[in-house]
Amino acid sequence: MSLSITYSYWYKLYFKFKRRLGEYADYGLKNPQWLLMFVFGRIHIIRSLMILLASKPEIIISAVESSLFPEIDVNSVVDKLRKDGVCSEINLPNYILNDILEFTDQTYYFGNGKFELPFTLNNKKEQEAKYRKPFLFGYHYQPSLSCATIEKLQNDSKLWQIAAKYLVGKPILKSTTLWWSFATSLEQLDERLRFAQGLFHYDLDDYRCLQFLFYLTDVDVSSGPHAYVKGSHIKKKLQYQLSIDRDKPDRELINYYGSESVVTICGKAGSGFAEDQFCFHRANIPTKKDRLILQIKFVLNRYNFS
Repeated sequence: MSLSITYSYWYKLYFKFKRRLGEYADYGLKNPQWLLMFVFGRIHIIRSLMILLASKPEIIISAVESSLFPEIDVNSVVDKLRKDGVCSEINLPNYILNDILEFTDQTYYFGNGKFELPFTLNNKKEQEAKYRKPFLFGYHYQPSLSCATIEKLQNDSKLWQIAAKYLVGKPILKSTTLWWSFATSLEQLDERLRFAQGLFHYDLDDYRCLQFLFYLTDVDVSSGPHAYVKGSHIKKKLQYQLSIDRDKPDRELINYYGSESVVTICGKAGSGFAEDQFCFHRANIPTKKDRLILQIKFVLNRYNFS
């Protein structure tokens, strides 16, 4: 590993912990059950035990309404998820994509995820100048409250069937989010590193968490494609399980899993895929074109922090 890569890795890691330490402490004080999950959920044997205790294999999500994905075979998707951690080709119908894009062109976003930095696509440059901050990201939380098409998508029976069968229990819809990742100039790379984007990591929202991701813009290698490490949701060496650090450098993962296990997902607008968030994954940094993605996330347990 070169010195520059090592520096970049630790630089991103430093700012991530600095930014989130207070948040983690607050969550732990408000909900000790979340803290136990966050500390021990990364250890395979404990994780598997908790999933087993929470499992309700008799749970069946019936198809009350026709699905937006009639061609999808639920069992095939779940089998692929169990093996690789990701299943692609869960693609949006064109009319659904067009309805969502019409909404995304008109709605507001929060710059870098901060509520005090609202903007629209039309006034983004003006707002950046006003707040003297580059917006590397733009988030719209709970878009289903304002967009009936996204609400229909997040309630789709096939998505719920996949989630129930993979989670082996009654799924809980944790969140639905629109997420812009804007192309970064060379002058903004240091700022981008502060958000730890571009690092392979796994998430701990619950003992098992499944997300559906849909590209809403064409995504190629220059526009921040999603990448994952195949099979890493079921195979992590003990060092990874016991480490407080969930981010790992590329070279380390390639050495352990093999270069053929690192998969980059490019695709046209409307392309979608399901992913176990315990897989090592990352959003690559867009260099030439902006990327817009819709995320729908399911968990087994809801952790309240009020």
